[in-house]
Amino acid sequence: MIKTILFILSLTIFTTSVNAQIREGNNDYRKRNNNTNNLILGIFNPNNFSMQHSLNFSMVNTRYGNIGITSYTNSMNYKFNDDLNIQADITMSYSPFTKTSFGSSFDNQLQNDINGLALSRLKLIYKISDNAFINVEFRNGNNYLYEDRYYDPFYWR
Repeated sequence: MIKTILFILSLTIFTTSVNAQIREGNNDYRKRNNNTNNLILGIFNPNNFSMQHSLNFSMVNTRYGNIGITSYTNSMNYKFNDDLNIQADITMSYSPFTKTSFGSSFDNQLQNDINGLALSRLKLIYKISDNAFINVEFRNGNNYLYEDRYYDPFYWR
């Protein structure tokens, strides 16, 4: 026990008396790189980037049951130059409750299908001239968010 106390005491004494080494001479490592002009990774200008957020709470009632859906969408826009623009929407969906007439195992599977993170829209806009542009767009349309996914148009009563 005495050896341990002496070891800790000597370690404390030696570490408090040690001075840091100061590097003399060329201090180029301290200079800031001003060649990026405040660009991210040297190519992305943060002034051309914008972001919007939206939060949506929905309740879907059908003849087969009820579904609650909560979704958060982050819309991002980056303007490369006056002629080229890219937009992306990333949506995170969550279903706090699901109650259908098909049973609890179906409810749990439906809830797991709704929950998650998805790229809901990706859009590239290129302006060819003052009166013409090219718009290339990808949309991930989840039908269960907008219409009754159990509806069968060929079912006759």
